[in-house]
Amino acid sequence: MARSRAALLRRLARLAAFAVPGTLVQVFLRCGTASCACHRDPARRHGPHVYLKFRDPAGRATGLYVPRAHAPEARRAVGAWRALWDTSVAVGQLNRQALRARLRRRKDAAAGR
Repeated sequence: MARSRAALLRRLARLAAFAVPGTLVQVFLRCGTASCACHRDPARRHGPHVYLKFRDPAGRATGLYVPRAHAPEARRAVGAWRALWDTSVAVGQLNRQALRARLRRRKDAAAGR
């Protein structure tokens, strides 16, 4: 258990270095040129444009435009956040098991007095 917990903690440290919370969305947009075909035909809208959607510290939903060249990096960062979360849950489960074992030992020690 200690070895797997240590490995999970090392993984948390690696992921935390570049993990970004949020969701990536792709949108197709109409431009501001009224004569452009994107206004007449939805299939000819411009995009895909990638945005990182997240909540700011005040809890308001907001977004960040991700330039096309940086989309792979943003996907890795959001994926790392998911892995960070999953790894944190796994560490929490191990911590809960360890706490349960400590509490039982204390209870058994108190009962043996």
